[in-house]
Amino acid sequence: MVKTQRNLVELDRAQALGLLERAPFGRVAFISEGFPTIRPYNHVVVDGEIIVHTRQSTAFAQAVIESAGLEVAFQADEIEPHHRLGWSVVVSGIASEMTDRRRAEPLARQVRTWIDHPMNTVIVIKPQVVSGFRLTVAN
Repeated sequence: MVKTQRNLVELDRAQALGLLERAPFGRVAFISEGFPTIRPYNHVVVDGEIIVHTRQSTAFAQAVIESAGLEVAFQADEIEPHHRLGWSVVVSGIASEMTDRRRAEPLARQVRTWIDHPMNTVIVIKPQVVSGFRLTVAN
């Protein structure tokens, strides 16, 4: 392993959301049936909101439907394993089902899911707290 001095650089909200926009997937953390649960999801960021397209039968969709205004965390990162350089972003916010079909359908088409199942639920995460950092090589 290469030993490299690294700097931890905090990201502002705009930088963090910009990195989240280009991440191929992230992980959503939420409470399901009383227990912390984490699931990977493809997503897009539109107008500062995180959009997830999923099936209504998933634990995440069920938690959102059962608890309007569900508090969640969404995390994505890109860390190069050899030098351990890269970034990580965490968003805490409120998840809700998008019920306006005219708005939901075009957003759903933007999310490139990796699972070959029909998706029928669009969830929007409205960020309240956005934090992130980048690990860079020290000068």
